Amino acid sequence: MDTVAPQESDQVARAAASVRRLTAAVANARSDMPGLSAVASRIRALADDLEARSCSAAERVYQMNTIGRIIRYSPVVGSANVLAAPLHLRHIGDGNEGTVNFSAAYQGSLGVVHGGFAAMVLDVALAEANMAAGVPAMTAGLTLRYRRPMPVGRDLTVRAWHVYVDGRKSWCRGEIWWEHDLCVSAEGLFIVPREGGPRGQDRQD
Repeated sequence: MDTVAPQESDQVARAAASVRRLTAAVANARSDMPGLSAVASRIRALADDLEARSCSAAERVYQMNTIGRIIRYSPVVGSANVLAAPLHLRHIGDGNEGTVNFSAAYQGSLGVVHGGFAAMVLDVALAEANMAAGVPAMTAGLTLRYRRPMPVGRDLTVRAWHVYVDGRKSWCRGEIWWEHDLCVSAEGLFIVPREGGPRGQDRQD
C-alpha cells in the first residue's frame, strides 16, 4: 500500500510537470533573449528556496522506494520525476504500447533525440512486457539497432512484447516508431530472480 497521501503525490507531480515545462523552455531559449539574466536569477532563487526546505537525499531515496511509489518516481515513466519525458504505456496482451515525446532538452545531434534515451525507454518497455506476460525479471542484456533518427518534439510510438522464456532466462523485443518509420529496434535478455518466478514455459516464437 502506498504510504504517501494522494495530496502529496499530486503536488509533487504538478511540480514535476512544471519543471519539465521550464526545462524545455530553457532548452529553447535564445542566448540573446531579452531579460534572460533576470529569469536565470529567479530560477536560481527558487532552487535555493527548495533546497533549503528539502529533506536529505537519503531520506527521500527511502520514501521514493516505498512499495507502490517506484513507478511514480521512475526517470522514464514517473509523473513525479522531472527527468521523465514521460513515457506513457498501456498493456496489450503479452506486451505494451505507448507514446513518448522528447523535448529539445533530450537532443543529441541537431533535431535528433540522443540514442541513449531510446535505450532507457526500451529497457523499461521490455521489462513491462515481461510483467504483462507474468515473467517479472531483471535486465541482463539489451541490444539496440538504430535505424532512423528520432526527431525532437514529435510523438513517438513505443511497442514491446514478450517472446519466450527458457528456465530463468526471458527474451523480449521492442521498437520505437515515428509515424510509419521504424527508428529503433531492440532485443532484451532478462533474468528471473532466484527467489521466484515462472520457469520452463514453452517457447513462443
